[in-house]
This record gives sequence, structure tokens and C-alpha cells, in this order.
Amino acid sequence: MLRRMRRWLELLSLGGLAVVGFAVGIAEQLGWLDKVAPKGVTTLTLIMVSGVVVVLLIELTPLRALEDIRDRLAGLDIDTIASSLRRGHYGGVIEVHKRFPDDAFAARVAKAKQVTILNTWIPNLGLLEHELESAIVGHRAEVRIMLLHPNSMLVGLREAALGRSDGAGTAFVSTGITNCLETLSRLHGRLAKRQGNLKVRVFNSQASVAVYRADGRYLVSMFLHGQLAIHSPQFEIEGTHDTVLGEQIQHELDTLWDIGHDVDLGDWKRSIDMIRF
Repeated sequence: MLRRMRRWLELLSLGGLAVVGFAVGIAEQLGWLDKVAPKGVTTLTLIMVSGVVVVLLIELTPLRALEDIRDRLAGLDIDTIASSLRRGHYGGVIEVHKRFPDDAFAARVAKAKQVTILNTWIPNLGLLEHELESAIVGHRAEVRIMLLHPNSMLVGLREAALGRSDGAGTAFVSTGITNCLETLSRLHGRLAKRQGNLKVRVFNSQASVAVYRADGRYLVSMFLHGQLAIHSPQFEIEGTHDTVLGEQIQHELDTLWDIGHDVDLGDWKRSIDMIRF
């Protein structure tokens, strides 16, 4: 309302100036101005000023149109619209990384309240160990880790898909899993009263994807032949229940967690030996 009133006042003021300018010019020509101002007023100057006012009046219309566009854009919540489009048209995918963004994910983990990792084993666990500890101790984060059981028949299938071994004839995948369990056991020992915040389960099932979650963000990759999941393209997804992909990925995490078996990190070797599928 105030903006409209201002526009009308601007129009009236400019219109009044234009009328006065032309009126003074006419009065000068008729000699009426000599009776009021003996020295006279330069007619050319008055006409030029009046012309400028008229040009300004003409230009006000497109300027007002631009101002209207600006006002409408100012009223739009661009971030909300972008988020809605991302959720509706891209299923929640924010970005696709060429490989796992270790530093970015570690930074998210350090501040997170919920962390979940699902993988055959976690080759980059050493890069995340400190941040996991910070999240648990500093933010009381709930951390869930899901690994393939080191004695599962699926270990051999993944081993064949990777085409690798540890050089001593031992399954590379199995070695990676046990190394992760040893690292998690050490971390568990440092958590004191927060040991319950770190939970580890092993499963005997074919996971469809590898998932690294920090709060409402997921990094999702596939188990491709010849390369580790963390070396494959990573789909960064947002939303746990309000995006198509976020909901599906969270469902997969819940499913693997439900069919998994708890590992006692106080004595993980004995715990693993006691698990039967």
C-alpha cells in the first residue's frame, strides 16, 4: 500500500512539474511573465526541463514493471522451491561424487547425532575413527555399524568380484572385516560410559548398496566388479523419510539391521564365533 502511494505521489509530482514548465513557457511567449518577473525566464531552459520531466514520466512505466518483478521474486523462497524440485524430480539426490568424499563426510560425522554405516567392510574406517569418537563423546551420537560376517559364504563372492587377495592366500574381504572389528573394539574401549552408543552387527545377506549416513545425509554407492564401493561414484542423498531415495535407503538400512546379529566388542572374536546363521 505504501509503495503504491509513493508511486502515485511520484507521478503527480512529475506531472505537475511538466505542466508548470509548459505553462511558464506559454506565459513567457504571451508576455504574461514580464508582469511577474521583469527579468523573464529563459524559455529554452523551461522547455528542456519540461522535456526531461516528460521523458521521466514515459520511462516510469517500464521501471515500475521491473520493480514489480523484483517484488515478486523477493516474495519467493528460492531455497524451498529448489528443495522441493530436488525432492520431487531427483528423489533427494543432491550431488554425485566421483569417489567417496572422506573429508566432507568425516566433518559431518563429527557433528552428527546419528551415524550409520553399511558396507561389506569399511576400508576408510581409519579416516573416520576420530570423528566417530568425537560424535559419540561430544554429541552423544548413536552409531550403528553393519558389516558382512567374516565367515559368510558371501565373502567368497565379493572376493571374486574384486579379484584381489591379501597376498597370503587369505580372503581379502574377510581380512578387511576382521580389521574393522579390531578397530571398532579399540574405539569401544575408549568410550567409557558411552560404550552403548556404538553398536555393531554382522549380517549374512547380500547388501544391495553401501551406505554412509550422517543425520539426514546419505552417501550411497554400489558394489561394482573390480573396485571397492568407496572408489565408486557416490550419490549424496538427503531426507530420511521425505524423499523417494532417502526413504528406500533408510528401509534397506533398517532391514539389514533387523536381520543382523550383535557383536560384543568387548570380545569380538568370541562373539563372532558364537554367531550362527
